[in-house]
Formats: sequence, structure tokens, C-alpha cells
Amino acid sequence: MPFEILEIQEPVHKEVPVRSAKESVVYDQNLADSGARNFGIERSDGSGTLGSRKRESVASLLILLNSPKKISIIFEEALMEVFDIHHHLGSLTGGSLQDEEGWQDRDYSNRVRIMQANGVTMAAILAATGYIQADGIKDTMRSNDTVSAYRNRDPKRFPVACGTVEPLHGARSLDELERIKHELHLEGVVWHNRFQGVAIDHQLMRPLLKKVSELGLVPLIHTNAESNMEAVWRLERLALEFPELTFVAMDALTTNVNSQLVLDIAKRTPNILFDTAHIRSSAYIRQFVETVGSRRLIFGSLFYSYPASYERCASLEEVKTAKISDEDMLSILSLNAKRLFRLK
Repeated sequence: MPFEILEIQEPVHKEVPVRSAKESVVYDQNLADSGARNFGIERSDGSGTLGSRKRESVASLLILLNSPKKISIIFEEALMEVFDIHHHLGSLTGGSLQDEEGWQDRDYSNRVRIMQANGVTMAAILAATGYIQADGIKDTMRSNDTVSAYRNRDPKRFPVACGTVEPLHGARSLDELERIKHELHLEGVVWHNRFQGVAIDHQLMRPLLKKVSELGLVPLIHTNAESNMEAVWRLERLALEFPELTFVAMDALTTNVNSQLVLDIAKRTPNILFDTAHIRSSAYIRQFVETVGSRRLIFGSLFYSYPASYERCASLEEVKTAKISDEDMLSILSLNAKRLFRLK
């Protein structure tokens, strides 16, 4: 991780620009001797502190240097949280159930490598559909178990995990939703309806969403323009029917036409967040923010690990180069995800 050594002259307090976050931090070198717990880094506008993990990292570095005149501050990704909510475990063929021995270890190593290369600090692990269901709901349960176990190997990097249930399993899926919440402690449920046999707004989705609402889970639904079963207007119908739920529309920005339709739907349905997967340009991000606000756009790259969907995350670059305010940038890249999943 790159860092710089800055020579600090009197007075003791000094503002240091954090280039990637487009904001500044304020520190007091006298606090270095007090240790990480007593060391605070505050935004210069006084609106709040950066994450505790960042405070501790910088404080530990100050203590390590043991010099009031030399302070190391890790720039770029170190002081810039990026939370990617669209990381599938597995592949489009086989879903989150793979037969090869050791595939999860290889997946984890490659996923973390690509996250680090792109400056992504956290991700939500989502179940991948398309798995073989020869044993029906037992296979769905195994898929959810796999997602839970994967998150548990690195909960700091993957603070959120989301399972899935099959609409065609009927009432049996209601029990699995209970298990997802109370036994596996997952935070959400993801659907990719074109792989699951029913449209987004099919009647079989209603009892599942009602249970999701009762359990306090987050529904993430793919709205890929390539499939009429996943048409984004179908999700609008559900959002109006379940106003107490906050939905995440994934893949909604697949085409230019769909992207413009999203702007109209977003105006009518305040309880839908749209992820950035397939986003076409930084100009659209600015248009979206100016039209409905940055709190409605949430960073998601669409990553399948098996094989890897990308080496360089183009959608992240579009967000970072968008001509929007610092506050809007932070909301899209991390704060919206944290608010959605109630993370500190």
C-alpha cells in the first residue's frame, strides 16, 4: 500500500489532503503517544470520524515511527473505503455449488487479489443461481450454507452475505428464509429470476417478499434488460406493493434505454436503490445524482469469481471520475451500502 512521509512543522495541528476521498483529515501529533484508542481522525468539516479501523491503522503507524516531526499517512485506497455489493460466489454455471476440490480456496485467493488491485476494501458475498437442483430445496440449503461459510472465513472483508430461495419451491422457501436469518445470520436474499423460472413480479414472489419484510432481510433483485422476466418495471410494481422494503435493483443499467427508464422509475419509487453494474459513463452517474440524488445509487461491480469477471473494474473508474461532490462520491462508494445493511 503506497504511503508518504510528511514533515510537520509547528503548529501541531495540520490539515492533510486525502486525495482519493477528496476530503481532509485533522490530526494532533501529541495524541500519538496515547495509542490507537485515544487517537482520532476527524473530517475537517467536523461531520464525523472516519472508520475505527482507519484510525487504528494510522495511529499504529504514528507510534511505530516514534517521531513527532514525521507522520506517515497512507493515501489512496487506505483512507478510502469502497464497498462492492455485487460479488457472486461461484459462476453462472453451477452457481455457488462447485464440484472441484479446493475451489473455495482458489476463489478466495483470486477474489482478494482482484479486490486489492482495484482498491475495493469490502464486498457483499451473494449466492449465485444456476446450480443443479437434483435434490430440490436441499441443494438450495447447501448453496446458502456455502455462502455463509465463505463469509465466515473473512467477515471483515465480507461483512455482508446474502443467500437465495427458489420461488418454485413454494412454502418450503419460507422455512429456508427463516433459516437464512436465524441460523445462518445472512443479511439479505438475492434473486436472478431468469435463472429461477418465474418473473420478478410473479405471484410466487409475494409470500417470499412478505417473509423477507417480516425478517428484516434486504431483497436484491436482478433487473437485466436482456430478460423480460427481469424487466425493471416489474420491480417497480413490487416496490409500490411493498413500500416498507428497500430493494436493490442489480444490473438495471445494462443498456442506454434501460438506464434512462431507471431515472423515471427512481423518481416514482424512493424505496429502490440501483447498483452501478454495467454503467456506461461517468456522465450518467452525474445525471443520476442530479436527477434523484446520490443516496439512490450504490456501488456494485458484478463480479463472478469462477472465472473472474474482470481484472480492472471499469464501473469503479467511472464512479471515481464522475463530476460529483465529495459527499456524493462517498455515498455511492460505501456509505449507502453501510446504511442499507446497518453497518457502523
